[in-house]
Amino acid sequence: MQIHPTTDDEASKPYHVEVEPRVLYIATLIQSTGASLLWPITTLYMHDELHETMTTTGIVLMGMSLMMMLGSWLGGQLFDRWHPYKAIVTAVIFATAILTTLTLQHSWPAFAGLLMLTGLADGAIYTLLNAYTATVTSRDSRQVFNMQYLFMNVGVVLGTLTVGFLFDHGAKLVFGTATAMYVIFSVLVILTFNVPGMTKQAARSAAKAARSTFKPPFLIYILLGLTFSLYLGYILWETVIATHMIALGLTTQDYSMLWTINGIVIIIGQVILNRFLADVSFKLTVLGGTTLFAISFIFLMFARTYTDFLVAFLILTVGELLASPQIPAWIDAIGNPNAKGQEQGYVTMMISFGRALGPFYGGVMIDHGSYKLLFFSIFGLLMGFSILSWLVDNRLKMAHKKARSSQ
Repeated sequence: MQIHPTTDDEASKPYHVEVEPRVLYIATLIQSTGASLLWPITTLYMHDELHETMTTTGIVLMGMSLMMMLGSWLGGQLFDRWHPYKAIVTAVIFATAILTTLTLQHSWPAFAGLLMLTGLADGAIYTLLNAYTATVTSRDSRQVFNMQYLFMNVGVVLGTLTVGFLFDHGAKLVFGTATAMYVIFSVLVILTFNVPGMTKQAARSAAKAARSTFKPPFLIYILLGLTFSLYLGYILWETVIATHMIALGLTTQDYSMLWTINGIVIIIGQVILNRFLADVSFKLTVLGGTTLFAISFIFLMFARTYTDFLVAFLILTVGELLASPQIPAWIDAIGNPNAKGQEQGYVTMMISFGRALGPFYGGVMIDHGSYKLLFFSIFGLLMGFSILSWLVDNRLKMAHKKARSSQ
């Protein structure tokens, strides 16, 4: 919490300019748990219950990711140019209404349309939560983003562990439980996210942004490309790698266990990492993590046993927990202070774009090449963006040093 006195009698009253970080973490946990009840069963439900083809299922999932991109952009614009509190309340109420409808009506093709609308709402929510996180100044931004990422992954673990039991009792119970989580999320947002000072600050920031001559450093665009590449590779673990493992004689239980281990490693790793973040640069955490992430795909090229896949996934997981939560914090640190919503919107857009394109890219590379070629191409893409980020960051720092020395 920050207190900003002014000379005006009415405006001189103390006001908050940030949401309490603990509230952000709890909100992220609840939303993530609700969302994680849906995505693990989407393909299974459409294929086995609604009897749609895998091609149709893939098109619907790509459409959902594209709608999340649109929602991410819209959330950023609303945060910066309209009203942060009204924006997030509108988004969560819209999401809750869609999930309520989905619980009552989940036949084809209503299911596909409602799923895409859920993607639109969730895309806006992810951006708005990140934008709220970016406004926290009472604590180190890297730690705040890291803790938010931790609670998001705890929600993923809770949701994915619960959904198997719920789905055995019918899809309606899954959708109803997800709706209940979003109802709780909505109440929490309505009661705690109305920060008076943030509204005034957002209005001032919008006015400053309109007059601003700030030019985003080229490094931001490189980091957005890096974000896209990370999630282009990450989505392969949720799609084509599962098929690859089963073709090699492994079981779906083997594959599911990898995700359980992934969640546990991320939760423990984030707690440990948070103790050392203040002493580690963005460059080292993000680019070091990306390098590990890329190396995991070299291991995948030669993976044949469960142990091979486990080692590859552990390397990827460590790389993920180093890089993923720090990219939005790095962009926030070098970006326009008057356009936090838009910048975080671009981050979530690139996440959604990578997730949307990944399955298609993986399918094309496998059909016209091989798994080895696919994995090596991801390695090359990630390392290319890592090297480019390193070089551009060095040039940016050298330019700042010259500017300071000339003053």
